[in-house]
Amino acid sequence: MIKTVVLIFLISINLYAQKKEYYFYHPEQNYGSELNFNPTTVILNGSFDVLRNGGHENNGETINIFKLDYEQGIKNVWDNISHPFYHIDKYGWNRFLTQEVFPLSFDKNKAQWVPNYGHHIIGSGMIYVKTAEWYDYHGFKHPKLTSFLTTMFYHFFNEVLENNHSNVTNVDPIADLLIFDPLGILIFSSDAVKKFFSKTVSLYDWSLQPMYNPSNCYLENTGLQFAFKYKLPFWKNYSAFLYYGIYGIGGLSYTHNNIHNFSFGIGTVVNRLDENIINNSRIITPTTDGAVGLFYDKNHSLMTSIIITGPRMYNARINIYPGFFKLGRFMPGMYLGFGEWDNFLVGVTFARIPIGLLGGYN
Repeated sequence: MIKTVVLIFLISINLYAQKKEYYFYHPEQNYGSELNFNPTTVILNGSFDVLRNGGHENNGETINIFKLDYEQGIKNVWDNISHPFYHIDKYGWNRFLTQEVFPLSFDKNKAQWVPNYGHHIIGSGMIYVKTAEWYDYHGFKHPKLTSFLTTMFYHFFNEVLENNHSNVTNVDPIADLLIFDPLGILIFSSDAVKKFFSKTVSLYDWSLQPMYNPSNCYLENTGLQFAFKYKLPFWKNYSAFLYYGIYGIGGLSYTHNNIHNFSFGIGTVVNRLDENIINNSRIITPTTDGAVGLFYDKNHSLMTSIIITGPRMYNARINIYPGFFKLGRFMPGMYLGFGEWDNFLVGVTFARIPIGLLGGYN
């Protein structure tokens, strides 16, 4: 199956159009989430995304990112993806196909396929194209190959962190790394797909601003986030809106002067991933909570977001991206988190610096 991944990548290169056209990367937008985008933030947000799903706690204590069991995580992920049929046999083919591969159940305990389609095909497929466009714009000789290596690296590393100390059968990296991640790259190698998700149902990368907390060596505020917008034909200046990642927030977006956009929605957040071991196989199920979000973007580059979650765990998180305001020549970005989850955190980053510094009481 690993050979299949390589073959799919080679096919995807041939499917790229000869003319240069950027669908998702907008270098002229020198502000907001577009200014924040680069391969380093892609790797940080993609690799450490899982830590915000309750993975930042170990018996109630924050995990030091330098003390995670990377070695065991790498061994376990490699063992699963290098012997996929053996581990699927142990897990059960029927359960693998009905819960991981095909959308046949909407029970949250049996719907592991949901992030596979939304994140690994659509979201990560778009990230692959956008990263290739970034490399091309900045003069890299082999932008598609470099983007392929970048995106597959963060996919693999995210699985490593999700496995951490595990040493049992885990079919999640088999589905993600051998099926859905390559499939997303292949699908988004089509110009028709890229046009659809950049023109018809517009898809945007609204990922977070990674912040390093030197007091506990934890990486906060990391994660891939996406936004969908679809212009409503019967309601001028309004679009249907969906913000998704660990959040699933749906609502409306209002456009002012075709530049400034204000979006509001309600939905859910995955605030924890619970691990269950059944027949020596690892099964992950999400625990969710309510969420409300308010967003402001300029030309669809996110400038600021406010997200409140509860009632199980009350929390508020505010991201202010570089360009929202200026301090002399500097355009700082900020992150504030407070509530039962974060206690109180405040961080700052600067344009084109991929990681910020965080402080506060946690």
